[in-house]
Amino acid sequence: MINEETIIRQMKEGNQLAFTLLFNEYSKQVYSLSFKYLYNRELSEDVVQNVFFKIWEKRKDIDESRPFNRYLFIILKNDLLNVLRDRDKEIFRISDNLNLLNTLTNETEEPALDEDQLRLVRKAIEQLSPQKRKIVELKISGKYSNQEIADQLNLSINTIKFQYSQALKELRMTIRLFSFILLFCGSL
Repeated sequence: MINEETIIRQMKEGNQLAFTLLFNEYSKQVYSLSFKYLYNRELSEDVVQNVFFKIWEKRKDIDESRPFNRYLFIILKNDLLNVLRDRDKEIFRISDNLNLLNTLTNETEEPALDEDQLRLVRKAIEQLSPQKRKIVELKISGKYSNQEIADQLNLSINTIKFQYSQALKELRMTIRLFSFILLFCGSL
């Protein structure tokens, strides 16, 4: 079996097979960590591509005597910070919100999130005002229409739509903040 140092040396020389071996070895870990902070499949896939593109571009600068995973995760951390700082990207899109938040009701057969991610989402929901929190909980349960929620809370349907939209924006910002904290500190 060829050791990692040899594979990296070959990649530095332009060997695409060596690069592919490293990609196959680490891409799932990069994706998992990306999804843990971004909660978005498409953005996480983009991060994987970005990270490995940067590795290929900077392959000649890699010190093969040092652990490759350290180098890889430094690039990943920097890329994640750039994505999280980019306010133009929709990290927590509405369609992803519904899929993500529906996992809280345990109605999915396979949980898409690990315990840390679920705890993070729950903490974000706890930060909402009581009314917005109630609207979000009713909405993600999937049992009530906007009209039924409006009737139950004695509010107009437009108020429910507006409050839910505002709650999702607040959740997006809170998740982003919590993600920064997790990325820098490792825990909440």
